[in-house]
Amino acid sequence: MGKMALGYGSEFHLLRWTGRHRNKFDNKIKQLLNIDNITWLDFDFSKNKNEPDKELVGLSFLEKEPSYKAVISQWKEEWPQSGNSMNWDLVGYTVKNNIKTWVLIEAKAHIGELENDCKAVPKSLIKIGKALNNTANNIGTEILIDSPWSKKYYQLANRIYILDLLKRNNINSKLINIYFIGDKIGSSRKSPKDIATWKVEIDKMKKYLNIEKSNSIDILDLYLDINK
Repeated sequence: MGKMALGYGSEFHLLRWTGRHRNKFDNKIKQLLNIDNITWLDFDFSKNKNEPDKELVGLSFLEKEPSYKAVISQWKEEWPQSGNSMNWDLVGYTVKNNIKTWVLIEAKAHIGELENDCKAVPKSLIKIGKALNNTANNIGTEILIDSPWSKKYYQLANRIYILDLLKRNNINSKLINIYFIGDKIGSSRKSPKDIATWKVEIDKMKKYLNIEKSNSIDILDLYLDINK
């Protein structure tokens, strides 16, 4: 968790929406998922000098789930445990008919946040590649030769892996990608001012990952204007 920017950036705007506009934010989530309740987990504390909080990492949010040990065991078998794990911008859950569904949130404020490559060492990269290939097969698609999931849009790829892992362990989950509209523009930042601009880039990402036609992954997009 890096130092949060003041007045701009996805972390700042997500904190605004969940703190100062909580009711509006929750209503947006409820409408998107067609649910009537949502409970958000707190962040952990840390000794970070800039910001004494720590994002929820990996599968730590499942600690109280009965199947936690089994899922962790499978995760450790399939995925490297060294290096950086998945950091979640926000994690919550909803309950309907006594069935819990986890809600995983990723937030973006500028186009550059969509892209990143896997930085794992070669040995770990091989293991990750195998896990991602299996995930692609499980959701009814394939990884194209010129579009490896460990490159360019790796973050979304490893989030899809997590959704698949949870599904294989009978744990319901959904990923919501939040795209902020109207963020501060800097010399190195391309911050969309409308939904259409975001959608062009999101379509590129989905095409690269070859998931445009996959109906086996629960990913939803939510657009929030920072000024409305």
